[in-house]
Amino acid sequence: MIFLRTSLAALLLVSVSVSLAWSDDFPAPFNSEPEPTSPMSAEEAATTASLPPGFHCEVFASEPDVQQPIAMCFDNRGRLWIAECYTYAEQPDRWDLSLRDRIIILEDTNDDGRADKRTVFWDEGTRLTSLACGTGGVWALCAPNLIFIPDANGDDVPDSAPIVALDGFDVGSAGHNVVNGLKLGPDGWLYGRHGITATSLVGQPETPESQRVQLNCSIWRYQPQRKLFEVFCNGGTNPWGLDWNADGQLFYTNTVIGHLWHAIPGAFYERMFGTHLNRHFYQSISHTADHVHWDDGSEKWSDIRAGVSDRTSALGGGHAHMGCLIIKGTAWPEQYRGNLFTCNLHGRRVNMDVLKREGCGYVATHGPDFLVMQDPFFRGLDLLTGPDGQMWINDWSDTGECHDNTGLHRTSGRIFRVIYDGATRSELAVSNLPAWLTQRTAGPVQPSQLEGMFASKEEAQRAMAVRWLSEDSSVEATTIDRLSSLAQHDSSGLVRLEIAAALQRVPLEQRLPLAAILSAHAEDADDRQQPLMIWYGIADAVPSNTTPAVKLALSSNMPLLGQLISRRICEQMDDVPQAVDQLLLATLQSKTASSRLHILRGMNEALRGRARVTAPSAWKQFSSALGADATDEELGIVRELSVVFGDGRARAELLSIAANTSSEPIARRSALESLLRDPSDDLLPHLLKWENDKVISREAVRGLAHFDGPQVSQRLIQHWQRHALDRTAAIDSLVASRAHAAALLEAIASEDLPSDALSPYQARQIVNLDDPRLLKRLQEVWGEIRESPAEKQRELAKWKSTLTTEALTSASLVAGKGIFMKQCANCHQLYGDGKKVGPNLTGSDRHNLDYLLSNIIDPNAVVPADYRMSVYLLEGERVVSGVISQESEHSVTLQTPEGERVIDKALITETKPSSVSIMPEGVLAQLSEENVRDLIAYLQTTGPIETPSQP
Repeated sequence: MIFLRTSLAALLLVSVSVSLAWSDDFPAPFNSEPEPTSPMSAEEAATTASLPPGFHCEVFASEPDVQQPIAMCFDNRGRLWIAECYTYAEQPDRWDLSLRDRIIILEDTNDDGRADKRTVFWDEGTRLTSLACGTGGVWALCAPNLIFIPDANGDDVPDSAPIVALDGFDVGSAGHNVVNGLKLGPDGWLYGRHGITATSLVGQPETPESQRVQLNCSIWRYQPQRKLFEVFCNGGTNPWGLDWNADGQLFYTNTVIGHLWHAIPGAFYERMFGTHLNRHFYQSISHTADHVHWDDGSEKWSDIRAGVSDRTSALGGGHAHMGCLIIKGTAWPEQYRGNLFTCNLHGRRVNMDVLKREGCGYVATHGPDFLVMQDPFFRGLDLLTGPDGQMWINDWSDTGECHDNTGLHRTSGRIFRVIYDGATRSELAVSNLPAWLTQRTAGPVQPSQLEGMFASKEEAQRAMAVRWLSEDSSVEATTIDRLSSLAQHDSSGLVRLEIAAALQRVPLEQRLPLAAILSAHAEDADDRQQPLMIWYGIADAVPSNTTPAVKLALSSNMPLLGQLISRRICEQMDDVPQAVDQLLLATLQSKTASSRLHILRGMNEALRGRARVTAPSAWKQFSSALGADATDEELGIVRELSVVFGDGRARAELLSIAANTSSEPIARRSALESLLRDPSDDLLPHLLKWENDKVISREAVRGLAHFDGPQVSQRLIQHWQRHALDRTAAIDSLVASRAHAAALLEAIASEDLPSDALSPYQARQIVNLDDPRLLKRLQEVWGEIRESPAEKQRELAKWKSTLTTEALTSASLVAGKGIFMKQCANCHQLYGDGKKVGPNLTGSDRHNLDYLLSNIIDPNAVVPADYRMSVYLLEGERVVSGVISQESEHSVTLQTPEGERVIDKALITETKPSSVSIMPEGVLAQLSEENVRDLIAYLQTTGPIETPSQP
């Protein structure tokens, strides 16, 4: 965990006066949505809402009293505070700073359930995404700042200009992923959320960059009294909801790759793309839910024939989840308490997940959707439990989504209450959280209080006591003793999970002994999070504590832990070879076959992609000692590593395996891939021969990219002409170097190859070669790779007028699927078809023609920092490009349309900065009007289409 001490510094802004109407100088909000549509009336939207028996929906407030309600919270007087965000704008602008944002207070003074008093507290905001009422004022996020607006006497008039507590939250790269989500936790910390498209450097104003905390997709928190800032956990895509259960455990909701996550301190969860800032995390934890709310390819054809027209709706409504509420009070029936609710943006509903303890953490199962709104404008952004014990929802009220392309409807907004009719006043007085959980809000818990929690029969109290003890007293010897005892004797997986999280706080030299106790629990070996949480805690301790690390790797009851320790040690092979020798010799002495396999797996991962490495002194002894009990996997890894270590005998053995047509296809391909890690000149004749071998032809064709010469270029061109299955591989090799690319373009010019043999992505590879003559020839025989903004707008307008409802109705969906598989499936998935290089399209806003066209025609309009193309020039003047998915000290892993490429950094001669997306421009320009019509129609389908079987 990373900590930063900050102090409050004043921001020179003009304080505003309170008004019950628009300020004279407040810019009037306007609607930029071109379609002249309007939402249902708030009352009609409420009365038409579908809810379980015993519930009904009421309107607390609606436009014009509330508009653009991006966030809300309650103060200790039961009043509702609203952040109205008018500056949010459609792409590509993201923000319209000619407007301003404001904070208003809504009250129900006559207790009739409807707001009748409205106060403007502050109206000088920009990029206002959230707020939280605190002691003596209000916290607000106005990126790039976290500000505090003081109001010590509670008269609803700011006492001074806002005070900046933190700055540095990125606004240059972030639109809908902007920092958001302030909420005061039961522990007294102020929590917030950060999306994936930007990387921020956060700290006190004027803090040097080197002292700032770096973060991107994550949950973070700030302690106002002690002025501490830290990243709480990492991962997701665009988190937009968080809440705590009655055990004090935090959960957050997310868009796209999984909608629900149990937020464990210091955890690294799955990301939609890119890699975590800590390169030694190695593996990430999967999402907490055992389901998704959108079609990920599981639909059966029989479901469609039975009349299911929209599988996504049946699964829950879509991928975008906003807000998070866990029912903890007694106002609602028992069957809802402890369940988690989240707004589903595309599905215009509220999903319900049932939280259950599982192993060391939790699992969320799919409950029936709780609420469905008929209003097409419904865009629920958050859910809160109000002072009345009921569910409150803020409705952004618009037809677009978070990455809006067509415009915004700023003059609408609603606050709904979902009410259980059977609630009584006495029930409403029951606190939402147990007293033991809120005792830390005033400061560190006293030792006597902690002892009471450790002695509790409730695992939740013991688990939280572990967290608070490690946060407040991590360096004390008594803390380590207590954690060690609990790690050994406590029967609760949740307690052991909190101890694993605490590893990141205790001194480095004390982490491995504590981890050894935790890893002895064989019952946790297959837990989704525990082995990885232990790893995150010891990753930084391994290099300086080799002896206990090696011992732990071989003695742990968690095989994954041994593999990760081995990888960490072997990644330092160049600098600390003796540590690798120690690992290898200890593995030999252990005589445990299962340990040996995981040690080898870790070594292989550490050296993946590397071409030439000096062999460890103990390698020959280790590899020679493998006996008859060695598995095929072990023998294969040893052969691969021996090639990396320059063993000629291993190379000859791999050549023999690759050439042996009687060997298993997988073994032959693996052998050739190992040889291509360091392709010597004597390999070329073999590749030219194997280019026609049906089993390993694709690998051989890709390997030819390492060799220049007219003969090689011609063979690649001929391969394209003769072998339809390997055409992409042939073109990939031809665009990898200047000589091959020149031959390719001449083949297109002479019509030996068609121009559409070269995809837009591959054309960009030629551009990346940075050769003016090649660029000119590319333009002559293929076309432009980039267009001006004006040209893109003209192309967008052209296709919008062409792709009418009538035209799309006449499209061939089967043909459209074929075009998708050729043009898009190398990077995107739809209904389970395709690859996961770019976003999965199954749950996206595909039914919006503007959304589809704008993203296809101008994919570089908004390029996340972690999703930009990286371009590398390699030895031999080859070029390779892709999106970095992982990076170590010695290698970089790129995601490309054809899969992962691991590059040895020693082979990189130049790195070129790039601001473009991996998705190329000009995709539609290469298609006929009929092809475009069929593709767009297929992309807009609501379920898979059946492809006729081949004769």
